[in-house]
Amino acid sequence: MDLPVQSQSGVQSDAAEAFANQLGAWTHRKGPRYAQLAEAIVDLVAQGLLDEGTRLPTERALAQQIGVSRGTVVAAYADLADRGLVVRRQGSGTSVAAGRRTPVGRHLRNDGFTRQVSGPAVAIDLSLAAPVYDDVVARLQANTADVMAAGAAPHGYTPLGLPALRHAIAGRLSAQGVPTTAAQVLVTPGAQGALQLITAAYLRAGDRVIVDTPTYPGALELFSRAGAQVDGIPRDHAGPRPGHFERALADGEAALAMFVPTCHNPTGTTMSERRRHELLAAIRDHEVLMVEDLTMADLSFSGEAPPHMVALAPDRIIAIGSFSKVLWGGLRVGWIRADPATILRLGRLRTAQDMGSGLLDQAAVLAALPQLDEIIVGRRRLAQEREAVLRAALTEQLPEWEIGRCDGGYGLWIKLPQANAAQVVNAALQHGVAIAGGGVGSLDDQHLDHVRVCFTLAPEILVEAASRLRAAWQQVCADDGTTTILAAV
Repeated sequence: MDLPVQSQSGVQSDAAEAFANQLGAWTHRKGPRYAQLAEAIVDLVAQGLLDEGTRLPTERALAQQIGVSRGTVVAAYADLADRGLVVRRQGSGTSVAAGRRTPVGRHLRNDGFTRQVSGPAVAIDLSLAAPVYDDVVARLQANTADVMAAGAAPHGYTPLGLPALRHAIAGRLSAQGVPTTAAQVLVTPGAQGALQLITAAYLRAGDRVIVDTPTYPGALELFSRAGAQVDGIPRDHAGPRPGHFERALADGEAALAMFVPTCHNPTGTTMSERRRHELLAAIRDHEVLMVEDLTMADLSFSGEAPPHMVALAPDRIIAIGSFSKVLWGGLRVGWIRADPATILRLGRLRTAQDMGSGLLDQAAVLAALPQLDEIIVGRRRLAQEREAVLRAALTEQLPEWEIGRCDGGYGLWIKLPQANAAQVVNAALQHGVAIAGGGVGSLDDQHLDHVRVCFTLAPEILVEAASRLRAAWQQVCADDGTTTILAAV
């Protein structure tokens, strides 16, 4: 049976859609619109996201996708050509000039954090899933005397972490059903630091890594920078689909698999206990090493969750976590839980990277541990209340947006009626609201019809954000010439 052949215009439209997702939020820059677009493309080249020779979308297709006139794209491409950044050839289109790719990693996908570096401040930032500074954080204090009392070496270099904090983390994990000693804990600068260390230890260029998709964007960035081949498996309501995982493992040796079973980032769902056992069976059969990210696990709205996977297969799983989500992102304290030999190996490796995590941050976290359970209950209650506020406001303002189930964490995973998340993110920024496009945590241009909207700010701000997002959505629909159903408010 002959398969239908996609039209040339359809191919061009798909390419333009993928390119628009790469552009992300680009209209916040200074200058006329064509200059803003040109600089956004320059950034993609500088970040290594566009290889030399990469063909850019046609002017007409890109203009339609990002909601500007064809003349704007023509002017942007002409500006880039004048600067020698692109080559324009009759009949061949526009492509990135040779020698323009930089060694920076190809997947700088975490929009919220990259905007912190290169973008302007926004009135309402709902792109980052982290608690804001409050009275809890204000009470966190530590000094060098606290550091020494916690067991720091006299010279201050403590690559494995403060002994007292390692004991405390081991105690908390043991209480959660994961028997752990201090010798099985290494303190890191956040969960990202933990994952960076594991990546350096276990991955080489060309190695395969299996993740579910979408997943934590920071993981994709690290794996890609290591030169790994990242393969994604789809999710359903219960978690990563085990049949797809089994087939991915059967396709060839995998160096690593990584999952976020409890309060998944970015969807907010929690993997069922049955699904955990199904995935573990495949992990044992294929003898693959898995990383379990427990960063959000304390933020389950019910206060309960199935057993940690590391408790069920400690010989095959390295667990990582962080205090940043329950205390504050400014405290860069995370941890790795593994067997003692692995901890020593990672400890030796990290001496060549950063010599250890900041001791004052560690001491501040240690001082907070006696009240941590109380703090977690408060964070969980506040998150659940604000999730309800944002869900209700978005349901009222944008009834056609499909809001997914949220079992915990700080963000809503939302499916749009059509695949134009990049346009929605751009329009939202123009209305003073930062949100994240679904493509930032996905592979192969998946989830271009999703956005994540976080709910860490005050209720009245969330209500205002929903109103602004309604206006942004109306703008996108008007630019697309589509009809949408909006509530009468």
